[in-house]
Amino acid sequence: MAASNLTPGQHIMFSYGWDIQQDVLEIYHRLQGHNIPVWMDIQGGMKDYLSVSMSEAIENSAAKCCFITSKYQSSPYCKKELLYAQDCQKQLIPCFMDADPTWKPTEWLGYAIIDILYIDFRDLLTNKTPENFAAKCELLTNRIKRTVNPSALGAVKHPPLPLPETQPSPFKEQNPEGFQMSSTSTSSSSIPSPRYSPVPHTLCNENDTIPTNDSEENVSSSFDRYFPHPSHFS
Repeated sequence: MAASNLTPGQHIMFSYGWDIQQDVLEIYHRLQGHNIPVWMDIQGGMKDYLSVSMSEAIENSAAKCCFITSKYQSSPYCKKELLYAQDCQKQLIPCFMDADPTWKPTEWLGYAIIDILYIDFRDLLTNKTPENFAAKCELLTNRIKRTVNPSALGAVKHPPLPLPETQPSPFKEQNPEGFQMSSTSTSSSSIPSPRYSPVPHTLCNENDTIPTNDSEENVSSSFDRYFPHPSHFS
């Protein structure tokens, strides 16, 4: 039966235990690819405060898809999510996904979904062939279409891409005074070792040696520490 709440811009909320996170993530991508807007915590759904993020996700959902396992039943957070969704009169779509094919929900969880037809995803954990995966996702997609009025669903939103991590130059902290390094950040694997870098001619005097600081005799200069003498290459 279609949901009575026709507030536009809603989504399908995924609720699960972290023990099956990767399996649920694969289903998330399949449904998103079929133009079904899905909310998932690790796909841009979480904000600064857990309680705010979860309550908004439930309140803005057209239905809540619960991937149920024994760990889901024992989790106080999953229990709080599901009971709040029922209190908000949200449609529930239970999907069994426990590794034990004989396990069934009991106690509060069994009572909460006792009159709801579930989708059996349990064999997907041991038989994850492309055909079986596609068949299970099709069952879930068809259930969503029968449960939720399409006009209530919003557009598919993709999570923002993470900013690329920039690595500082490995010479930045070792840069000798007065020696100008390039400001471009480069991976250390792409920079040749200064031990084997040729010495610019301007750094050598007429005796083919590197000048040192006269006030610091017997102490190697900054360039002596970083650049070998040209004779080392002969």
